[in-house]
Amino acid sequence: MSENRCGHVANISGISEKGSVCCWRPAWGEGDRCIWHTERTVPTTAYEQHRPEDGERLDGADFRRAPLSETDLLAGCSLVDADFTEATLDHADLSRTDLRRATFRDVDAHGTSFREANLHDAVFVFADLRSADFRGARLYRSGLTDVRINLDTAFDEQPVYEEEFTQEASTDETTARAESARWVYRELQRLYEENAFPERVSEYYIREMDLRRRQAWHLGNYLHALKLAGSRWIMRYGTSPWRVLTTSLVLILLCAVLYPLTGGIQEVGTDSAVTYQIEDPTETPANVLLRAFFKGLYFSVITFATLGYGDIQPVGSLARAIAGVETMLGSLLMALLVFVLTRSVRF
Repeated sequence: MSENRCGHVANISGISEKGSVCCWRPAWGEGDRCIWHTERTVPTTAYEQHRPEDGERLDGADFRRAPLSETDLLAGCSLVDADFTEATLDHADLSRTDLRRATFRDVDAHGTSFREANLHDAVFVFADLRSADFRGARLYRSGLTDVRINLDTAFDEQPVYEEEFTQEASTDETTARAESARWVYRELQRLYEENAFPERVSEYYIREMDLRRRQAWHLGNYLHALKLAGSRWIMRYGTSPWRVLTTSLVLILLCAVLYPLTGGIQEVGTDSAVTYQIEDPTETPANVLLRAFFKGLYFSVITFATLGYGDIQPVGSLARAIAGVETMLGSLLMALLVFVLTRSVRF
C-alpha cells in the first residue's frame, strides 16, 4: 500500500457474507488514514464532500465525536464494526445500513432513523434513542443498555424474524427465526420496563407468548400449544384478571343451565324436599323454567366457590359429575385469579 493510502482493515471475522477488505481510499489531511478511518474529528462539510455511494463499504469507520446531525450520507452503506462513540446523530438517516457490531456509546440519536438496518450485535450504551425509528431493523443480540426511549421510539409490532417465521424453511431455520424473534421481544420488554412504560411491557410479553404458541403448533408440540391456547383465552397469558372472571362467570351460568336438564337438583327443607328437574324445556312453563334456573344458579355459585351449604344437592350421576367438575374448575380458576392479580402488579 502506498504512503498516501489508508490501508485500514476492519475486524469483521465471523460476519456472514463479508470478507475483510483493505481500505484503498487516500489519506485525509496530514494523517495516515482516510476520512472514514481517521481518529480525528471530521467536520460535516468534509463528510459531504466525500459522500459515499449507496452500498459502499465503510467497515470499521471511526465516527467518534462526529457531527452527523440530520445527514443521510451514510444511509445504505456497510458500517460493520463502526464506532459512533459520543457522535451527534440526531435526526440522521441510517436506514438500510449494515451496522453489525457497531458501537453507539454516549450518542445523541434522538429522532434517528434505523429503518431496515442490520443491528446484529450492535451496542447502545447511554444513548438517547427518543423518537428513533427501528422499524424493520434486525435487532437480534443488539445490546441496549441504559438507553433513553419514549413512546415515539418506533419498534415493529412483530420483529422481521417473526415475519420470516411463516416462510417455507427447514425446521432448524424456522426454530432459529422464532428464537431470534423471542429474543427481541424479551429485550424490548426489558427496555420498556427500564423506561417505565408498563403497557408496552405487557404488549410485547403477550406477543412473545403468541409466537411461542404458533411455534408449538408449527413444530407439532400440540400439548404445549393447547396449554398456551388455554392460557391465552382464560387469562391472556397471566395478564388479564377480567378474562379469568369472565371465564368463571361463563362456567357458573353454563352449569346453572345444565343442572336442571341433567337429573336436576334437590332442595332439602325441614319437612320436605323439592326437586327442580326439567324434562322438556319447550313444554315447561316460563315461571317454572326461571325458578329452576335461579335455583341452579344458586347451587352453581356455591359449588364453584366450594362452600357446600348442604341445602341443595344434585340428583343423578350426570348432575353429580357436573358438580364435581365445576368444583375442581372453580378451585383452579380462583387460584388463577390470585396469580393474575399478583402478576398484574408488575404490569
